[in-house]
Amino acid sequence: MSFAETLDTITTWVLANLAIVIGGVVAVVVLSIVCVMTRQRKLTESERLAAAANNSASSSVLLTPSVDEKALQWDPPEHSYADRRGAVRREGTVVRVKVAAPVFRNGLGEAFVLDRSTGGLRLAVATPLEPGVIVQVRAANAPETIGFVGVLVRSCRKSGEFYEVGCEFEKTPPWNVLLLFG
Repeated sequence: MSFAETLDTITTWVLANLAIVIGGVVAVVVLSIVCVMTRQRKLTESERLAAAANNSASSSVLLTPSVDEKALQWDPPEHSYADRRGAVRREGTVVRVKVAAPVFRNGLGEAFVLDRSTGGLRLAVATPLEPGVIVQVRAANAPETIGFVGVLVRSCRKSGEFYEVGCEFEKTPPWNVLLLFG
């Protein structure tokens, strides 16, 4: 069988089974695109994590260096099946916030947002806050036009030099305010 006869046979088969051939070509193209997008996503995620590590390492905070390092390198506990949280907890870069509470001498203190959700925040604070108390929280880098957000302290436990404070929003703030917490 010569090359011309083989080519003629293949052409005849392709024309007779055109739907199968087109489906196969489409499947190969789609799989190729999915593979490329998955690879780009993995690269983008690793670049994002590297950038976050560089950003958090270079951020300046008014606390002492040892306290700052511990806040930025804080490792959250594993999530348990008993987690009753109604909103998904989102971790991210550590964000410095101002906290207005009677516990602080001049009324204002500093804290770090460790993780956040649409339901509340988890903060690292140098001073313990009593569960059941309502405090006001505002991102340190927020514009002056953004006010404080009321949160109810749900839990407070010692974690090293800090107190981890679980807070629930009194009323879920608007999206632009939520984004200021990281």
